[in-house]
Formats: sequence, structure tokens, C-alpha cells
Amino acid sequence: MSKSAESVAYIQIASVRYRHNLDYLSERLGSREKLCVVLKDNAYGHGLSECAKIASESGITKAMVRDLKEAQKIAELFEHILILFPDQISIDKRFGYVINETSVIETFPPETRVHLKIDTGMHRNGIDPEELEEALGSITERKLILYGVMTHFRSADELGSDLFWQQKQWREIKERVLAFCQKHALPRPLFHSGNSATVLRLKTYEDDFARCGIATYGYASMDPVFGTFDLRPVLSLWGKKISTRQLPKGARIGYGGILRLDHKRTVSTYDIGYGDGLPRFNGKGDLPIADGRKILGRVSMDAICVEGDDEKVCIFEDAGVFADFFGTIVYDILVKLSPNLARVVL
Repeated sequence: MSKSAESVAYIQIASVRYRHNLDYLSERLGSREKLCVVLKDNAYGHGLSECAKIASESGITKAMVRDLKEAQKIAELFEHILILFPDQISIDKRFGYVINETSVIETFPPETRVHLKIDTGMHRNGIDPEELEEALGSITERKLILYGVMTHFRSADELGSDLFWQQKQWREIKERVLAFCQKHALPRPLFHSGNSATVLRLKTYEDDFARCGIATYGYASMDPVFGTFDLRPVLSLWGKKISTRQLPKGARIGYGGILRLDHKRTVSTYDIGYGDGLPRFNGKGDLPIADGRKILGRVSMDAICVEGDDEKVCIFEDAGVFADFFGTIVYDILVKLSPNLARVVL
């Protein structure tokens, strides 16, 4: 059962900011039809159902999720849902399943919509380009519906020529796919390759749609050399007060008593900790919450301490602050937030 936002820690989703980001990316792509929102892993921790509803109401028709379970939760909201890892198959014209290797083609029932993924250099998932015609032939023989052909760029967020090298491979792949379809009188599939960084980096996007995740939630996550973008963080994390105490100079706070007060302070405990997905701060250094006050002592499983007696505090409204402190990426901070935390949409 989800925690209640009336009594405990919660996540706040700023729908105005989310819609702004969707508008911004759609404008860069030239059309709302070219934007596929990535909602996998509980919408990067933001809340699958909540974000799907906002995106759908904003005119977005395509979404990408991790598995069938996620797809079924939002099936009524989109015209097409791309399923990355088909652990189960359900024949539904709204669902499209990714094929990552040729051996799985025979496991799909006829009339299943599929997206054939090609490995153009990332070497994570997708078939080898040398297998392309064989895979297309197998899909045709199996009477599957080739709805899309896709790839993924490994370094779109980094300065260098990797993106352009992969784009070259990708263009060649598309020509071969089109030649096969023409030869066998098959409908042209949709092509998609771009992620958030691709859309932000390139002035012109060539494919039919792009799969945007982190940018829709307000983060560019790119090399600073590319400049800044008009994206607005969507999620803020809040804790509610458990108790307040007056502590004298010399009092030591939290497990291990790492922090010793240098003067008398009013200190409150708030109901959020690493059990809710907050990174475990060991009490060393200065980790600020959103208003600049520091977390005092170690983060516990279900609690943190902060100076003051506010009824609630915003832990962060920009996950980048925590990501920088812990030497990680915003994805890591966001996606670990517990699904048990209530998501409150404003």
C-alpha cells in the first residue's frame, strides 16, 4: 500500500513543468507525433500512471516502457506503446515488442507488432547488421507486423564524433530495410533512433520519432559544452516532521554521533531515509536540502535530521544536487525513489 501524502514523505510532480518539457521537445522535433515518452522503470521514479496521464492529456500518442506489466497499466492512454523487454506477450494493436536477437522471433505469435533493434555500435542489445536481411525474412515468414526498426546511440551526450559515426551506420541500415520492404511489397516501418541527448544536440532529427526520457523530466544530462536547454525539473521530494527537540552545544546526532553541534540548535527529524530510496549520506561533508540547510548526521533508514521546526521540508527539487554530491547521475537518484512514496500531482 502506498504511503499517504497527508501523513508521511511524498513526491510532488509539477504537471506544468512536465507539459513544458513535452512542448519544448515536440518543438525541437517539429511535431508532437515525433515524441515518444519514455516511462520505463516507473517513469524514472516519477510515477508511471501519473506521468502517463499528463503526457496523454498533452497530446502525446507514443510511450515506451520496460515490460508488459507497465504497458498494461497505461494501455488506454496511448495509441502505441513500445515494450523494451518482452517477458510476456499479449496480442494488442497498441503494443509493439522489441526484438533484440534473431532467436526470439519464432516466440512471437503471428500478427504481433514488433520493432527490430539493430546494434550500430553500442553493443548492448540488438541484432548484428549482418543479420538484418535474415531477421527481416524471419519476421515476414512468421507473419509478424514490422511496425518499427530502431537503434540506440551510445554517446549522443558526449563531445566527439561517435554520434556521427553511428548515424552513418544507421542510414545504411535504413536503406537496406527500405530495399527489403520494397522487394517484398511490405509496408514501410517507422524508424527511430534518438534519445533525449540526440534531440537536444541535433538541429534536425531525421527519423519518424524519438524516444525521450530524462529530458521530459527536466534534465539534459549532457556535456556542458553543448550549452543549456529550457528544461524544468518535474519532481520534488518532501519529508514531514516526526519530532522536534532543543539540543545543547556538544550534542551528537544520529548513528555513530558523527555530527557534534557547535552551538545550541533546534533540530527536527523528518520521515524519509534510504528505505525510501534516498542515498545513504554518511554524515561527512555538507549535503544540502532544497533551501540550503544541511542534513545533520547520517541518513537513517526512515529519517533525516535538519535544523529548524518546519512541518515539512523539500529534500530536493533538482536531483542534480544530490547526483553531484554522491558522484553519480540524476537517473540513479530518481529511479531509486520508492514506488511506495505517494506521488502528488500539482
